[in-house]
Amino acid sequence: MGKQSSGRFAWIGDEDSPFPGSDSIGNCNHMNCSAILVSGNRNPEKILKTIINCCGPDIPWLVYGTEENMELWLNAGASGFIPEGTSGKTILATLQGISRLLENARTRNPLSGLPGNTAIASRIRSDVLEGQSLAAYFDISGFKPFNDYYGFSRGDAVLRSLSAILTFNLSGYFIGHIGGDDFIAIGEGDGFTESVKRAARVFNGRAGGFYSGPDHAAGGIEALDRSGEFRFYPIMDLTVSLVNGKGCSSVEQLACRAGLEKKRLKGELLPDTVASFLSGGDGIPEYSDFREWLRNSEPDILQIKALLESAGILGDKKMTACLIEILKKEKDYKVRKSAARALGNVADQDSAEALKTALKDGNVHVRTAATMALPFVLGAEAGAYLKDAAEDRSTWVCRAALRGLGISGWHGAADILRCELERSDEGRFWLNRRQELSAALEGAAFLGDPSLADAVANILRENPGAKKEIVWKTLLTLGGQICVDEMLSASESGEYFDLLQQLDRFDPHGLPEESIRKLESAFTGLDLRRGVDRIQILTFLGKVPGPASAELSQWLLGSIEKTDDSGEFEVLLGTMKSREVTPRGYDLARMVDRTAKGKLKLTRKCIVSLLRWASTGKYSLSKTYLEDLLRHDSREIRNAAARTVISLTRKQTEQKRSKS
Repeated sequence: MGKQSSGRFAWIGDEDSPFPGSDSIGNCNHMNCSAILVSGNRNPEKILKTIINCCGPDIPWLVYGTEENMELWLNAGASGFIPEGTSGKTILATLQGISRLLENARTRNPLSGLPGNTAIASRIRSDVLEGQSLAAYFDISGFKPFNDYYGFSRGDAVLRSLSAILTFNLSGYFIGHIGGDDFIAIGEGDGFTESVKRAARVFNGRAGGFYSGPDHAAGGIEALDRSGEFRFYPIMDLTVSLVNGKGCSSVEQLACRAGLEKKRLKGELLPDTVASFLSGGDGIPEYSDFREWLRNSEPDILQIKALLESAGILGDKKMTACLIEILKKEKDYKVRKSAARALGNVADQDSAEALKTALKDGNVHVRTAATMALPFVLGAEAGAYLKDAAEDRSTWVCRAALRGLGISGWHGAADILRCELERSDEGRFWLNRRQELSAALEGAAFLGDPSLADAVANILRENPGAKKEIVWKTLLTLGGQICVDEMLSASESGEYFDLLQQLDRFDPHGLPEESIRKLESAFTGLDLRRGVDRIQILTFLGKVPGPASAELSQWLLGSIEKTDDSGEFEVLLGTMKSREVTPRGYDLARMVDRTAKGKLKLTRKCIVSLLRWASTGKYSLSKTYLEDLLRHDSREIRNAAARTVISLTRKQTEQKRSKS
């Protein structure tokens, strides 16, 4: 039901209305009528049908008549009775009072009993936006994880407690319940501010009492975060944001200001823009605003560059026009360069023409920045301009163009990049050639065209001067059978260091089964001394789709005894899980034994995996060890241990029943 008017009242009766300003029931509906007065000379059943048809069942209605029919009308659903002869002024005041009472009851929060959003919005407009009062927004940090952890009943108890604390400590001031753990109080003066602070201190002192003994002693709880991972949340804390209404024209703007104040109090970075700084508000800055800042503040060149590039990092589209003018008009090439870089990051198509012009700038740094920016602004349409830039006399511009061709995805990019990858070193300055080759490799990786894999592999085999790390990065990104062949060759020759460093870039999906098996055999046959390399191999094996072969299963199970690093062991168990390799009974027992002897420290994820295996009932697990896990500091582990106990108990009971 929508909000009702507080000043429109209807009269139903054959005689004249006994109060001034009445309206006909025919002109009213549930949206515009606040209360109805009915003549006691009408039929109660017919009147009730008329009221429901016009205004719905929730509208308050009173009867104007003699006391002899009072009980009949009240039983029919009347909200009250006004005796005949009552003055019109008193009748109107009575209707207004019962309307306000019902409206207030509708808008009160059912949990706390405090006024809800309708009353809150009205009070904010009258006392804060149009008056001198402050609004104190209250928010309980850590309430949601507490509510999830302990349940809604205890969460509701926390909210009722806060409501009582606010009501007691802020007596005489308006207090409202926005919803959930968000409350508000409105008042003015030092007395109000001190009362708000006192209420916060009382709640924070009482909050720990809502936690169980162990959680209180630990200073908080372990609960699932939004990503589904367990993390530690400290004991709840009441955050208070005190704000005034200066400069705010709506309730929403005031709430936004309170949100920013809350972030400031928590030490979080506040959202801000270069445009708001230069324009002094929410406007779009002009070039003159930038020049005025230069005159008034006299910043050094590093400050100027930092401010302009910050606009790009923040994606500040309101700065586009100003940056274009800076790129066109500023004399210092360093400033023009930063403007071009920022335009590339903002990626507003309005800057395309200015960047095209900047490709012909007399300064190489500006041309380079414009070349880097153009593919982000124009996408594939930048290809033709980047093709010309790749022939620029400056190696810096050339390199930027080669990378940009890959980013743009232009249809002709592969041909240009292939020519660069296959170009001989003759007649080129050696260092420039090395760097341009690296740029072409990066461009090929960005483009992702598998047809370039042969040219990249040829560099790996025949160009020892190329940086192997970049070559492998590109080749592994392109993937395909040519890449597989080079990976196998590197494994056989022992030249696999750079390959392993970039192995996470390779996607094994879609490869033939034979290629997958050859790679698995090659990688598991390597004698790797560094744990980081073994983790790379295990991670790769975990990404391969489908269950493990018998040979790989045997290798993974054999690694259980050889691995003593907790991080590597966690990756090993994750790979076993993804490739559907389950441990043997004695594997689990040895894990527990090695842990008890201090030879292996299991991470939280490892212990949870171990418990999941144990819960199947196929493995025996020490009762002492299981009991220790039930008392573990980590809630995630305690939960997993508890589920394991229930699962094992159920299986044991079912087995006994089946035997009997």
